[in-house]
This record gives sequence, structure tokens and C-alpha cells, in this order.
Amino acid sequence: MKKNKVWLMFGFLFFVISLLFFLFFYKKNNKGSDFKISILADDGVGLVSISKERKMINVLKIDPEAKIWIPKGLGWYRNVVIKKILEQEKKIDLFDDIVFYNFGYKADKMMRLKNVDDWKNVYWWRLFFYNNFLTKEEIVKNDIDLSDDFLDEVMVRDFSETKIIEEDLKISITNISEVTGLANFMSKRLERLGFSVVSVGNDIGGNSKQCQILYGFDVAETYSLSFIKKIIPDCMAKENLDLNSNEIEIYFDDKFSSMIEYPSYINK
Repeated sequence: MKKNKVWLMFGFLFFVISLLFFLFFYKKNNKGSDFKISILADDGVGLVSISKERKMINVLKIDPEAKIWIPKGLGWYRNVVIKKILEQEKKIDLFDDIVFYNFGYKADKMMRLKNVDDWKNVYWWRLFFYNNFLTKEEIVKNDIDLSDDFLDEVMVRDFSETKIIEEDLKISITNISEVTGLANFMSKRLERLGFSVVSVGNDIGGNSKQCQILYGFDVAETYSLSFIKKIIPDCMAKENLDLNSNEIEIYFDDKFSSMIEYPSYINK
């Protein structure tokens, strides 16, 4: 009887260890290669990207006085008060949009903390496993709209998603709205994620009348397409056999512009 209990205990421990090993190392098709964190803290907003392929831990901080855009009608606020504003307005769910539309970044995990640096205390075990990784920290010193060149360089180099870069789909973006600059604005965000944007243009009054994502043959099962659908879920997505197997076309309309309140970004 005692012997059976010992074997059962060993069997259970083996199962638990195997499960933990599986969860730690197994990558699902709908997951990126990197682990990305967005931080909403009392002292501001922060981003962390942990890349096993690059063996890098990249951290982005923002100056407390630099202004960040809150989409969907709230406008521009100093970084240091973003958490307070979202809590007062009961719109914490907007934080994912803030991170994407300001930085071109999509996190796997959003954290609400006292200080941005507290993420290290929560994910100490990742830092333990990746103690040979190089850690690099960058700081955004100016308002987000005044930091385009800096963010275009840093986000693509240090925070883009490895899996999107590897799939290397070619993206064409067309603005079919009456709002100037929408296609260029969205192309920058997608490029920072790691997408290869090959064409940016306007087509007001053309054949496309609504926000849509058209994709070529063999694109349907890619991580990149599933990622785009998550970022812009209100755009209709459908296969177009006129496109090549590595092509995606995205059309942004007035409804999309109104949804994110894009004019409040340019009318600071």
C-alpha cells in the first residue's frame, strides 16, 4: 500500500513537472515569439519586450511631463497623470489602445503598478531564467507626436515582434476617409510592430467604401493576419485571390477615423 502511494506521488510530480515544462517552452501558433508587457503605473507608462531570439530585454520609459494621446475622445495628457485619468473616467480598458496608437505596440500582458520599475519584482523569475540577456533602456523625452523619428527607430529596432518580421508579409495601406494623414499615421504604427509597409496612399471616392482587410492566398493562417485583426477588429477581413500569397491590403474609412477620434490626435 505504501509502495503504491510512493509511485502515485512520483507519477503526480512527473505530471506536474512535464506540464510546467510544456507551458513554459511550447509556443502556440497564435502567440508571438517575444513576451511583451505594457505598464500603467502611478509614475507613468512603460513598455517591456523580452526576446529570446535576440537575447534582449528592452525597456521603454516616458518622461513624466511628456504628453500621451488617449484615443476615443479623451485627448492629450501628461504621462504622469494617465493612470489617474483612466481610473477617474473608468476607462482602464482604453490602455491597450493608448499603447498601440501612441507607440505601435501590442502587449501580451498589461500591468497596473505603483512604479514602472516594479515589473522586475513581478517577473523576477523571467529575469532569473534570462540572466544572460542584455538589458537596454530608452526614454521618450518629448510629447509622443514630437517623438516620431525617435519612436520609428527604437520601436522597430527593439520592440517589434520577431514572428511578424519572419513572416514578412507585404502591407498596402489606403486612406479612404476624408481625414488627411490617417494612412501615414497607421502605417507608422504597423511598421513599429514589424510589418513591411510597401505602399501608403489615398483613394477617396474609389471602389472601397468601408474599413476592410484584404489578404492573398495562404495568408489566412498566419500570425500576422490574426494580429492585424486583433488591432483593428471592426474592419471586415476577407480573402482576395487577386492578391499574392504574401500580400495584405488595408482600407481605413471615416468610421474608423471617428471611432478612434483621430482628429483629436492632429488637433492637439
